[in-house]
Amino acid sequence: MKNKLKYILSFVLTATAMTACRDDSKSPYPTVSQGAIPLFTQNTDDSGIINYLSPGDTKMSFAVDKSGLAPVTDIDVILIYSNNVAGTSDTIVYKTVSEFPSSISIDKDQLLGAFPSDVLTIDTLSIGDSFVIGGNVLLKDGTYLNGGYSPSIFSKQPVNLLYSVGCPSAIPEGTYTASQQDEAGWFGLTSTAQVTITKVKNTVNQYLISDVSAGGYTTAYGSFGYHAQPAIISDVCNTISVTGAAGSQIASGQGLAFGSWDESTQTMIVHYNDVTNDSAGSGADLFTTFVKN
Repeated sequence: MKNKLKYILSFVLTATAMTACRDDSKSPYPTVSQGAIPLFTQNTDDSGIINYLSPGDTKMSFAVDKSGLAPVTDIDVILIYSNNVAGTSDTIVYKTVSEFPSSISIDKDQLLGAFPSDVLTIDTLSIGDSFVIGGNVLLKDGTYLNGGYSPSIFSKQPVNLLYSVGCPSAIPEGTYTASQQDEAGWFGLTSTAQVTITKVKNTVNQYLISDVSAGGYTTAYGSFGYHAQPAIISDVCNTISVTGAAGSQIASGQGLAFGSWDESTQTMIVHYNDVTNDSAGSGADLFTTFVKN
């Protein structure tokens, strides 16, 4: 396998509109008023990632179900492989299910065997590659629905599953002493704060940092209404990238360099970008050091 640590997954799904309504007293998900959608739920034995260090430990294990008012004949379970190095993707129908819910399990050999050898082998699999599980729905009236979900459906319904090629992450949750440096003069001061790092629910390598700036924005710009800036980071074999803003005022994004996690010292460095105020355009390298308490 090629060790391509510099390639970090950046996967964006676009969607089109679909009408939906919600009744929270009956279901945790909104009811699809027209048509139907696939639902995917990971089983307890699902590995959550494609294990780069130990591919044999990889297991995709999930249940397939449906939601919506339209009668469904079957669902084609779609498997999309994205090669992060080549910038290509390939899509196959892995299995068609007509009973709901149905359970599917895919191990390493089955995953590799699902694609032609000129598309995927154990030797071409690289860090940053990804696999997406999705579903195309065949209605009883013959209509074939192949995606096109609105942001509201996509954010609230498990209409697909994402598996990144990486390493199991073991960054401990809890309280960290965070220090924001100011080598670029972005804040006009340095700051230190106690912050929390927690794993994002239903993920294996994503974490929520309560304040990526270690109090920098609160201290320097609190009079302008700025406060703690949360961020979601991803750990891919100890390489740290910012993959979500988590509602921060500055729309936290990836900085000018990737960060790192050092297991021996329990220290993480995160490089981030103030997207709202274009810190990247100014050349400011914003980075914070987090040390586990």
